[in-house]
Amino acid sequence: MNSEQAINEVAGGYGKALTLRKGQKIKLINTYGSQVVDTWALNLNDTSEYLSVEHTRRMNGRLFPEPSDCLFSNRRTKMILIEEDTSPGNHDMLYACCDKWLYKNYGCQAGHRNCRDNFFEALFEAGFDATTVPNPLNLWMNVPVTENRNIKISHPTSKPNDYIVFTALIDCILVLSACPMDVTTVNGADCTPRNVHYLII
Repeated sequence: MNSEQAINEVAGGYGKALTLRKGQKIKLINTYGSQVVDTWALNLNDTSEYLSVEHTRRMNGRLFPEPSDCLFSNRRTKMILIEEDTSPGNHDMLYACCDKWLYKNYGCQAGHRNCRDNFFEALFEAGFDATTVPNPLNLWMNVPVTENRNIKISHPTSKPNDYIVFTALIDCILVLSACPMDVTTVNGADCTPRNVHYLII
C-alpha cells in the first residue's frame, strides 16, 4: 500500500482539508456509524467558487443527494460526483454548520469547538485562506422533512463502516469536519463526536 492509499483519520470534533485532483476519488468512512461530517469543496484554482448546496438542490431537483448525483458549485459547475453510498442516504443539505453562536444559544462555555472554526482552521493549516463559510453538505446527518414544511434533527440512521465515495470532477480542496456537536443527538444518542477515516483512491 503506497502513501496515497493509506487510511487517514479526522479526529472527532476537528477538521481536515485536502487537495483532490480531477479524477481522484476519496472514500470517506463513518467508522463508528454515528458521526456527522460537515463537508465543503472549493475550486483549487479559484476559491471564490465553492460547493453550493443551494445550487445543487436546484440543479438536481431534490432536497438530499443520492448516488450518481453531481454536487454543483455556486457557478453551477459540476465539482463532485457521488459514486457510492452504503448508508441509507440521509445527508442533509438544509442546515448551516454549527458555530460559536449556536453553542452560546445552547448555554455552552465560550470556546466550544464548532464546524465553522474547523473549516477555517483546516484550510489555514493546509495553506489556504477564506473569509466566509458556505453552507455545508452534512454527511450522515438525518434531518427528515415532515408535513412538507417541518425539519428537525433526528437520530443518525447510518451504521458502523458505512462509506461514501466521491470523485473530483475538477481540481478542488475538500474540507471535512467531524462535527463537534455534543448537545443534541445528531452524532448519536450518547452525544459523543467520534473519529472518521478516509482513503484517497
